[in-house]
Amino acid sequence: MPEKWRKTIRMLHWKKRVSLPRSWRLSLAALCGWLSLVAQDQTPDTADAPSIAAEAQLLQKTVGLTIQDKTFFTDRIAGAFIYFDTMVEAPDYWTRESDSCSVIEINVVETPDSDKHKSFAALSFLPKKTGIVTLPVLEFRSETVEYRTEPEQVIVSKLTRSPAMSLELLPSRKEVYVGEPVRFDLTWNCDLSAGALKALQFYPSFFQDSDIEVVVPRSTDPEELQMGMPIGGRRVIARRNKNPDNAKALGRITLSFYLRFSEPGPVILPETRLECALIKNAKSDFGRYAAHFNNSLFEAAETTEYFERFYTTEAPIEIEVLPLPEGEGAAFSGLFKPLQVEVALRPTEVEIGELVELEIKLNSDAPHGMLDLPTLSQQPGLRERFLVDDNYRQLWHENGTTFLTRLRVLSTSVRALPSLQLNVFDPEIGAYEMLATEAIPLQVEASNGQEFISLASFEGAAVVLSDQSEGIWHNMETNSMNDLLNMLYRFVSLGFWPLLMLGPVAFILLLPLVRDRCRRALDLGYRRRMQAYNQFKKLSPGSREKWAAFLRLMAMIFEVGEKAWTSRDSENSLHRIGASEDDLKSLLAMHQAADAEEFGQNGSKAQFSDLDGLAKRIRQLAAKALLSFLFIGLLLPQGARAGEWSEAEQLFQRAQAAEAGSAVAKSLYKDAALKAEAAAIAHTHPGEAWYNAGNAWFQSGYIGRAILAYRNALDYMPFDTRIADNLAAVRAMTLNDVPSEQSWWQKLPTRWLKVAVILLNLSFWALLLLAFRYRQRVWYFASVLSGALLFFVSVFLIQKSLSAEFQGAVVVDAVYGKKGPGYAYANAFNEPLHDGLEFTLVEQRNDWGLIEIADSRQCWLPMSQLQLIAR
Repeated sequence: MPEKWRKTIRMLHWKKRVSLPRSWRLSLAALCGWLSLVAQDQTPDTADAPSIAAEAQLLQKTVGLTIQDKTFFTDRIAGAFIYFDTMVEAPDYWTRESDSCSVIEINVVETPDSDKHKSFAALSFLPKKTGIVTLPVLEFRSETVEYRTEPEQVIVSKLTRSPAMSLELLPSRKEVYVGEPVRFDLTWNCDLSAGALKALQFYPSFFQDSDIEVVVPRSTDPEELQMGMPIGGRRVIARRNKNPDNAKALGRITLSFYLRFSEPGPVILPETRLECALIKNAKSDFGRYAAHFNNSLFEAAETTEYFERFYTTEAPIEIEVLPLPEGEGAAFSGLFKPLQVEVALRPTEVEIGELVELEIKLNSDAPHGMLDLPTLSQQPGLRERFLVDDNYRQLWHENGTTFLTRLRVLSTSVRALPSLQLNVFDPEIGAYEMLATEAIPLQVEASNGQEFISLASFEGAAVVLSDQSEGIWHNMETNSMNDLLNMLYRFVSLGFWPLLMLGPVAFILLLPLVRDRCRRALDLGYRRRMQAYNQFKKLSPGSREKWAAFLRLMAMIFEVGEKAWTSRDSENSLHRIGASEDDLKSLLAMHQAADAEEFGQNGSKAQFSDLDGLAKRIRQLAAKALLSFLFIGLLLPQGARAGEWSEAEQLFQRAQAAEAGSAVAKSLYKDAALKAEAAAIAHTHPGEAWYNAGNAWFQSGYIGRAILAYRNALDYMPFDTRIADNLAAVRAMTLNDVPSEQSWWQKLPTRWLKVAVILLNLSFWALLLLAFRYRQRVWYFASVLSGALLFFVSVFLIQKSLSAEFQGAVVVDAVYGKKGPGYAYANAFNEPLHDGLEFTLVEQRNDWGLIEIADSRQCWLPMSQLQLIAR
């Protein structure tokens, strides 16, 4: 038969779209072949007719399906084989479908070396419904034979909820906070035969939720009670309690795991489903080996064996996740109560810079894997005096996690590993709480004469502030007052030098009047004396009213109040101020004359002569006596001031006697610092008091407050090297690394400028005297040059002194700088600002201050977390 005939018949046979009877298909194939020859002006040879008839006479055979599976389910693909005695081709796709079954794939394989068959077809199918399912009839064709499969029926089982199983999932709390671990207790009761169970399927949806962290703790049950179990794609160990009434049953399976939620709001954990297969006529034992993960729950149920599938479910669970309160959350350690912390240090006697091993053991209800230790290098008590390795080794223990790290001691002033401060959250009361550990005594010796090591000498130890790109800075405010201030600023800029000279001149002229008005406002006795004196001067000389006003003036001068002034009072008062004998006799004589006029019988009239001069002399002598009393009072510390100083010294001594690094010692050092500052503010040995306050703040771990105290002490004792050395040592322990962009002349200490002003002032006046003496041009030029230098240095000193009033330091452990005066603004830097960072206050709005650090970058901070230099 010609090849084109073969192609035509094959096309009609295999590419059909509707099912036709066999005789119709053969006739149609022959007709199409003849028409094709006619179209080419050809007629079939009579010799080819038998070939066409032979092609049309294909043998038909029926073949059976060999199904090896014994159990069928609608969600499991089954397989079958069909064997042929010739090489066949697979049928088209449309023959693979039926209402109850889908043929997934057909693969035809040639087997030329087999004696029984030449090829076979491997097919996989999936039932669509439960019950009796008939597989679709398939057709295969070779060159000479057409094969049709016999109809085959299978029984498809369904998944059944078993009354012999129950599942329970109970949370320890249904109201938790973000990041708080919550325990879930899983209980699976199963009365089915343990040896017949296979293919445990237990995939809770929250195991794949990216917003939920799941930790299954290590089992601590006795080995005979441990059982391996697949859950959520993990292999875990649960506890198995056998049923005493049914030894073959699986029994009661319990497992605890922990969840941690990262986002606030209501969370609904969907229905949880547990499924397993029960093998019929199972002969194997459950957990036939000692290994925990070698039981049949991990084995798949093969369809070549008879089994049933059972399931049980647990209803959805709703959890309310609460947000953590704001405020102290920036320093939150991420740990929750209940929590116990144990600290160990090895060794306890070291040289400065030597490595020490630190062990921190956390005991908590939360499991190993959910306990994270915050960065120790930023601990207030550690970060300035120790260099801490933040790469911890974590070890499991039954009640939590043990963290191991190393540290170096940076100062010989360290007497103990201080108490570690962990800001933990108490979910019972919904508030943060500071948890403190016990201090560990530590003996540190100097190495090669070195007593402290700067934190900046270790690469990467200091924190470099990097700008935060997100968020925008605060809006600038504008109002009429700002416009007025801008106008005044332009006016002052144009006439700066004349206005600058006008200030001291006006100050000198108005100073007496201002002092008098100020003293009247503040000193009640002085105000009464001035009123009494003004009334006395207004009266006419020699009158009785003048004498009464004089007596009242005397009472006001010597501060006896409104009591009657007698001759004895005048005598005692004038003796006390050292008045002359003539004034005393004259005053006593006037007292006698006034008494005789008022109480005598002769009616004589008293004469009051020179009362104005006498009152003036008495006022001057009383003022001199008052100044001497005040001078003596300043030299001798008063009771209240001496009390502050002595209490500060006593508290400092008690702190040194307390256990080094303990919370008691830290509290005593803090109280000593406060008492010393109070004494300094009261001007009781201010230089020494500020210095002692700095020492106490340093010992208590407040680096920022110590820096400010030492800077205040330098104002009173600018040439004391001990203060300068202590200030340098404390500054070396600050954590933030902020490079200064100031010029060398901006870094000049204020005390150096004061010395320069004093020397230039003496030089100016000396050169001016020489110029007047010798009247030579060189001396005039030298005096003018020294005067100009004195002027510029004085202005610079005044500018530095004024700006120093707005300088300060951060005095809290860590605080994030903001781009505006409020917590709603974005962070100015990616890293927090730490205790001891110095700054200049640029502006203050309500409870927020705009600060500028040494490299001229700015940010906003709450004023409650800052402290300015006392002035």
